[in-house]
Amino acid sequence: MPQLPESIWRRRLENEFLALESDGSIKFESNFDKTSYVISINSPALHQTPSGLSKRFDNKVQIDLKRDYPYPGGLEVAWLTPIFHPNIRQIDGKVCIRLLNKWSASQTLTDIVKAIQSVLENPNPDDPLDREAADYFRQNPDAMKASAAPEFKKPRIIIR
Repeated sequence: MPQLPESIWRRRLENEFLALESDGSIKFESNFDKTSYVISINSPALHQTPSGLSKRFDNKVQIDLKRDYPYPGGLEVAWLTPIFHPNIRQIDGKVCIRLLNKWSASQTLTDIVKAIQSVLENPNPDDPLDREAADYFRQNPDAMKASAAPEFKKPRIIIR
């Protein structure tokens, strides 16, 4: 895989950090070498509880910039807080974002964070990583706008 020369890569990491910091709307924590970020997103998201689905507003996402960043495949995104969303896999937090699949070196970490926020606010049940959540959002397309999460009506299975 292609890689930037070490000094240019380090400068890019520093610039990405400074851009996030100057944005002002993005809350985040970073490791010392600015290759790993935990982003806090204060937007509604659904998660499963023993009594059903409920909304939460304190979401955390981890973004890791690998040595081949900013080239395609150079970053990993994982949801850290429990979530019920068609484009985020509950088991490992893998996030399905078209921006990651069509990544170009001119895009920035700020672009990724804004894309993650957009995916959270606009679930796409037609491109799912979680089929159960996709079924739910097809049944309840306005679930994110409702004050409380509508009940998830799963098909009944009858065994004779």
